[in-house]
Amino acid sequence: MQKMTIMAFVGNFTESIQMLTPQLHAIIAASVSIKSSQKLKKILEIILALGNYMNSSKRGAVYGFKLQSLDLLLDTKSTDRKQTLLHYISNVVKEKYQQVCLFYNELHYVEKAAAVSLENVLLDVKELQRGLDLTKREYTMHDHNTMLKEFIQNNEGKLKKLQDDAKIAQDAFDDAVKYFGENPKTTPPSVFFPVFVRFVKAYKQAEEENELRKKQEQALMEKLLEQEALLEQQDQKSPSHKTKRQQQELIAELRRRQIKDNRHVYEGKDGAIEDIITDLRNQPYRRADAVRRSVRRRVDDQNLRAVNGVELAM
Repeated sequence: MQKMTIMAFVGNFTESIQMLTPQLHAIIAASVSIKSSQKLKKILEIILALGNYMNSSKRGAVYGFKLQSLDLLLDTKSTDRKQTLLHYISNVVKEKYQQVCLFYNELHYVEKAAAVSLENVLLDVKELQRGLDLTKREYTMHDHNTMLKEFIQNNEGKLKKLQDDAKIAQDAFDDAVKYFGENPKTTPPSVFFPVFVRFVKAYKQAEEENELRKKQEQALMEKLLEQEALLEQQDQKSPSHKTKRQQQELIAELRRRQIKDNRHVYEGKDGAIEDIITDLRNQPYRRADAVRRSVRRRVDDQNLRAVNGVELAM
């Protein structure tokens, strides 16, 4: 029975090494890249700072949040249900922090690491060591067996390298998890890495949707400008179009303002990040120049009321 076990171990050893090594390397690469990424760190700082700014009138400053709370950026949606808070964050990053837009390019092998059960890999490495120890004992009892001798000589170093990789992977993962304030004992790779996989996927999608929305708004603006130019030509040819022209001007101006001042109130779910974004359910984001714009709005309203004899034909 023992000989059959040794034969199976020897026959499967190379395949086991080839299967386990890439998994350990994925854990190492993903852990190191996530912890060392300065651009990812900046993105998280922006999220935290933005949340504190939005929430500043209601609560004190929040100094951190759990990684799982990143999922709430997808659940927190604008009142028209067309955008998430992540869409807004993506816009802020693109407009103000372009140097970190491609933060996800600094993260390596995260998807592969998310599929690894580090606990099982480490157990497999220990099982290989037990198999090698059993093979060595068998060889000491039958030192004339040249096959066992060659196997031990050729593969003992490979197992040692695998064990070194296993220790590096465990240490690198623990360091990364602790760096983000999580507990390695309760946060395995199958929980830790998928957070970043989901966040990167959602962020890229938000970028694409923002770009599409921008193109659609630009197309609408160009269409409105073309219509205005056409009406201008008609006015020059026929004064009877003057009243209608005034109507169209007001409509176009209101539409432009709607596009330009496209702010959203966000509605969210309770969760670990509630200290940052709970109040977004009931309160819109107000920019620093909100007071100045409100004054401009009152002046514009007065100007609109001063237009006599013109009705908006919507």
